Amino acid sequence: MAALAAAQEHHDRAPDDPFTLKPLSGSVYALYGRGGNVGFYVGPDAVVVVDSQFKDLAPGIVDKIKSVTDRPIKYLVNTHHHGDHVGGNEVFRHFAVIIGHDNVRTRMLASPAEILRDFPARVEAARKAGNEAQAKQLSEQIDSAKSVKVEEIPAPVLTFDSELRIHVGDETVQVWHTPPAHTDGDAVIYFEKANVLHMGDDFFNKVIPFIDVAHGGSVKGYLVALDKVIGRVPANVTIIPGHGEVTDVAGLKAFRQYIADVLDAARKAKAAGTSKDDFVKQVDIAAYKDYSGYADRFKSNAAAAWDESP
Repeated sequence: MAALAAAQEHHDRAPDDPFTLKPLSGSVYALYGRGGNVGFYVGPDAVVVVDSQFKDLAPGIVDKIKSVTDRPIKYLVNTHHHGDHVGGNEVFRHFAVIIGHDNVRTRMLASPAEILRDFPARVEAARKAGNEAQAKQLSEQIDSAKSVKVEEIPAPVLTFDSELRIHVGDETVQVWHTPPAHTDGDAVIYFEKANVLHMGDDFFNKVIPFIDVAHGGSVKGYLVALDKVIGRVPANVTIIPGHGEVTDVAGLKAFRQYIADVLDAARKAKAAGTSKDDFVKQVDIAAYKDYSGYADRFKSNAAAAWDESP
């Protein structure tokens, strides 16, 4: 649920106008909606799409793509398993091959059992906190999980452990698994000829990230993943983040600095003997207060950084 809330926040728009289409170079487009940013490449005989947002938005995503081209959508790549990035898979599965890291498939198939195990306690906590809206939403997900058949979950049908390439016309779409950062199934997608990189939620541009520690995410891992990506792409690459506006390497490095600053604050506090509770209560990094989601997710980022500090 935290992942879902984090994802919905940045691109909420009126229901009658959820999308903004942004043409980039080399027949690659970014599509902002309500959830993780979508990217797609229009090849001479096929379209490659990155992420599918939510199920209710997926038909609109397809319509936006069709407003650009009548070529068939043949491939959908999932950057990770969160619902704001794979929720539309159910729509795409009927005409596209869904691709993702091994752990994306594993996490998606395990989701109903996790919900049935973990959400009753969260419903109770929400009710005790007086948050009936959240309790209702969680209860609806429990009901949904009870009726789901695992074999019907629209998880990736083509998975990989390290990297793969999709060749469409003269474009090579490189798909790389990164060290665990946002989750343990993260992938970034590089459109080689177009020189456009889709980072998924390994990059939140001027947005405080959700770090899914429960599903293999890691604050330190973010630094490792970001450094690997920065070292592999050209300096003039155009970058589609998982959330936030399209940017460049400077924008990506600014996000890296945020992660480094949170880790540094946690390391110094721990070295000084500050308890985790006191650190989380006291920590504040003024440079990032204007980032979307600071009030909601900064403290959890700090707590995770404290846990990973020596």
